[in-house]
Amino acid sequence: MARTGIASAASGSLLNLHHAPKAKRIIYIFLEGGLSQIDSYDHKPALAKYAGQPLPASITPPSFTFAKQGTVIPSPFAWQHWGESGTFASDLFPEVNSRHIDDLCFIHSLNHTSNDHVTAKRVLHTGVPIEVRPTLGSWLVYGLGSMNDNLPSYIDITPGDPNRPTGFLPGNYGGTAIDRPDKKKPDLAWDNLKPQFSEQERHLDFIKQINSAGREEAALDEMELAFRMQTEAPDLLDIDNESEATRKLYGIGEDHTDEFGRALLLARRFAESGVRYITVNHATPRYGNLWDQHSELEKGHRGNAHAVDKPIAALLDDLKVRGLLDDTLVICGSEFGRTPTFEFFDGITGRHQNGRDHNPHGFTTWFAGAGVKPGYHHGMTDDFGFYAVKDKVDIHDFHATLLHAMGIDHEALTYFHGGRDFRLTDVYGRVVDGIFA
Repeated sequence: MARTGIASAASGSLLNLHHAPKAKRIIYIFLEGGLSQIDSYDHKPALAKYAGQPLPASITPPSFTFAKQGTVIPSPFAWQHWGESGTFASDLFPEVNSRHIDDLCFIHSLNHTSNDHVTAKRVLHTGVPIEVRPTLGSWLVYGLGSMNDNLPSYIDITPGDPNRPTGFLPGNYGGTAIDRPDKKKPDLAWDNLKPQFSEQERHLDFIKQINSAGREEAALDEMELAFRMQTEAPDLLDIDNESEATRKLYGIGEDHTDEFGRALLLARRFAESGVRYITVNHATPRYGNLWDQHSELEKGHRGNAHAVDKPIAALLDDLKVRGLLDDTLVICGSEFGRTPTFEFFDGITGRHQNGRDHNPHGFTTWFAGAGVKPGYHHGMTDDFGFYAVKDKVDIHDFHATLLHAMGIDHEALTYFHGGRDFRLTDVYGRVVDGIFA
């Protein structure tokens, strides 16, 4: 195996980066289920013009749908120009838009071909729909190493998927999940993180003694990390030592924003402490795919946005005040977008559900920080927001761009497995240079 062109040290001293990185870390806010691009940041006047009519013949829906598709449904949200950039966006995220719209850089032409949640999420995180491959976070840890020996380099907060395996990469490059050990309590934590130094130290020494030469040491590395975490992680997870003003900023203590506010405050704390890749998921196994509004689109999206809008704006505020936004890349988006048409709940009765189906063919994700162009819009979908039609960005381009932001040439970061070199971007991918200032 080889990290072509890259060397890393456990201390976090990076050597031989392919180019100067724009970002030291990534925080990926993942809105699981499918945020509707045409109800948030991709305004399409044709939806109102053709309301109640079939899609024109020029827009051919794919053969895969979950239910019979109806006529065009206009956006139920109010749209307006926001900020000095004049970005036209809906009122779904008023806090983010009023305070940070000029910090955001939009890709409106992200696309892939996986229509169901399972394969779409796998594509988004690993680049492939079916095979078990390493995630972007695992590739980054493999290529860049750690910035803090006492913490994992890749943390997955409130994961919707209970397990994102590392594929062919050793297990110590995987994400470390943080969730609520007690579902009745709001605190987020690692299970069993209690100092038992003497007993654990003896156990580790014993394992080292019996560990034979040349044996896979990933499991031992993980155990040693878990041991070291006990010196730093408990204080890091205790957000009670944050000021009341900071807790209020994130909406902690408020009914709708408490849970996600805690998650994003932890993300800031981890970023500040040297964690390289942090995912924060607005979905848990309790709720399923939160943004998956096949019915009651306005109610569902309003409720979800109310839970995340204030915390996301707070994270951007907090990173900016602390000087962290300059070298932290914040990403926010879903595994796909949604269709411009009604979805019928029942093909026989034709009962309208006021919802939208899955649409991976053209959807929006935004970036902020770490050298991206503020107030910039890249790519375009068709008049109905169905297909990406200009400056298309596929998943391999997306991953190539994120690796580039972290100082990695996506064509050079490889891992030898099964007789050949593998890449996150396979044999594809181009960096979307246009989004960088």
